[in-house]
Amino acid sequence: MPPMPPRPLAALVIVCLGLATGCRRDPAFEGPRSLLQRQGAGGPRVGPVTLEGDARPALLETASFDTVLPARPLLTFGIGCSFPAGTEPPGWLRVHVRAGERVLAERTLNPRALRGWRDLSVPLEGLGSRATLTFSIALTDRHGQAIPVPPDMILAISEPVIHDLGAYGRSKGIVLVSIDTLRRDHVGAYGYGPPTTPRLDALAREGIVAEDAVSVSSWTLPSHLSMLTSVDPAIHGGTDMRHGSGRRVPTLPALLRAAGYATRAVTSHLYVSRVYGLDEGFDGLDFHQDRRATDVADRAIDLVDRFGDRPFFLFLHFYDPHWHYDPPEPQRSLFAKPYRGTITGRWGDFSGRDAASVTPADLDHLLALYDGEIRYTDDQVGRVLDHLAARGALANTLVVVTSDHGEEFLEHGSWEHQKTLYDEVIRVPLIVRGPGVAARREPAPVSLLDVAPTVLSWAGMPLPSSFQGKSLLSALPGERESYGETDHTVDGSHKLFLRAGAARWKTILSLDSSGESVRAEEWFDLAGDPSEKRSAMPAATAADAIRARAIARWKAGRSAGTAAGSKPVCLSAEQKERLRALGYVHSSGDAPCGAEAER
Repeated sequence: MPPMPPRPLAALVIVCLGLATGCRRDPAFEGPRSLLQRQGAGGPRVGPVTLEGDARPALLETASFDTVLPARPLLTFGIGCSFPAGTEPPGWLRVHVRAGERVLAERTLNPRALRGWRDLSVPLEGLGSRATLTFSIALTDRHGQAIPVPPDMILAISEPVIHDLGAYGRSKGIVLVSIDTLRRDHVGAYGYGPPTTPRLDALAREGIVAEDAVSVSSWTLPSHLSMLTSVDPAIHGGTDMRHGSGRRVPTLPALLRAAGYATRAVTSHLYVSRVYGLDEGFDGLDFHQDRRATDVADRAIDLVDRFGDRPFFLFLHFYDPHWHYDPPEPQRSLFAKPYRGTITGRWGDFSGRDAASVTPADLDHLLALYDGEIRYTDDQVGRVLDHLAARGALANTLVVVTSDHGEEFLEHGSWEHQKTLYDEVIRVPLIVRGPGVAARREPAPVSLLDVAPTVLSWAGMPLPSSFQGKSLLSALPGERESYGETDHTVDGSHKLFLRAGAARWKTILSLDSSGESVRAEEWFDLAGDPSEKRSAMPAATAADAIRARAIARWKAGRSAGTAAGSKPVCLSAEQKERLRALGYVHSSGDAPCGAEAER
């Protein structure tokens, strides 16, 4: 047999050397990779832990994991603990993550101040293609010395996951931002002069700006449920504080979750929480009452790191422009001038004053505080956008920014929102920016009902037959009518509006408690009277047709809502007191408790 050629011989030698060393090759990284998966008998202690309603698989003791790493590795995990209410943890929670002798992360947390999970993101550069990561968690005294963990206390490290930073932005992302109580006419993209919204204005220059977007209501609960379901308030059922979503119509997050998206929410008001059914379709909804915009942005940034390497939908609810108006520095000083009056941004202070007891300086000061809250929120939205860009995900992410309603500052003799349906409380900003979305100003009437269809259309998904809205990505007819309603009224009436656009007519009808007769009606020619100062009814034939369409829409919603049902809500004494302090609840408006309320 002739000798083998040199090249194959060299290859054979290399193969044999490989066999002699076990011929081991690290498998390619397939992420995201959970370190808690496939932990069999003899592995570390792992179990489900629920904190603040967020259930996660968690590591319950110190443990090490040998893992493959991608070229650009990122580690995410959460820290948490639970202990019985009314007890006092005896020490501090200390967590370390190491690779050999190298400390990758260390945290000392006060268990008494730890609400839910504290999420961390740790870059793992320089560790090579494999690493052994050690997680240690302990209860210590103030000097760092370990102390026994009480038997009824749980220390946990949740969902340690390795991500490939190179994978962020490969899948579609969707971020829906609702800025509570944001008036359209206080946004720069809609012509406002003071610098309240530089980040939103930049988004607007790159996407769709709905020139004439309106809400479906003048308060938080019905508006947000309609935003996520694309149906009128009566159909989803959340029309008053006694009732939440009936959970019988498709929701935007549920549809996206069924399509493989991670669906997460961060919210800041009880009306946007599990209590009223806003959690339908979300893998997790992180709610804390009155959290500030910085906390919402921090949580959103954590969620981008946890889910940005797969299809994701994030719903972020910022509450700061809602009363009380108390912006932090430096945003306060951007707008508030020297002021010698006594009015403050606290609801209990200004809400009892009428126009005769408020000076122009008082009103200017209150508006300056409101503008400061808007700018503070805009800055925090910018932080989220910047982090998306830094992770490489913004280029493939649809960003939708809107509001649930506006706010009244005595334009029609009253403050706040909820109770009326004038344009200052129903006109909202709506901005849509993302890949494949051509920048334009959309003049047609648009509603919050159009938000969910727009998102699904961008995601390439069909719209369910229940949706009443249309996608902004398609041509919209200029003759569209917008409809909305509120039951939070001073006189106990059902108020509804029908509106054909900012340059057309609008009617506001007040129905009696039965909904069978019109108690009062207002008519406005918005082309000549955009501030709605003069009621001017159109010709009788036209008015009769408009009135009939408005009432028919109201009745159709009630009929469909009866079939869909709503969920009775029972609030705790603490929850009712919080809403009462905000002006939402009066003694006659308490939610029912007991046998008539479902949990």
